Amino acid sequence: MRFLTTAICFIACLGLVFCEPCSTADECTATSCNIGNRVVCQFPTGVTVGTINGGLCTCEHSTCLSASECYGVLANLNCPDNIRHCYDNGCICNRFDVVGR
Repeated sequence: MRFLTTAICFIACLGLVFCEPCSTADECTATSCNIGNRVVCQFPTGVTVGTINGGLCTCEHSTCLSASECYGVLANLNCPDNIRHCYDNGCICNRFDVVGR
């Protein structure tokens, strides 16, 4: 029983770290990025930018026009290629299901 309680607490803490809500990037105090990257507040499709806690913090690296420019060593991101996207002309680790960006 103690193991189960510890595991649940650990998973809940991971969720807080990896899913920091935001309205602006200035609110992303717990999100740290690789050197050369910047923190951004990503909003899902259909949510107005600036909506209170409507976005999630993520890291952005370099500029892009398509997701393929963000794969492999082309962008210094700590996430697998299958969740990298080109969001507002910057390579990010996607926090939402962003299709067609």
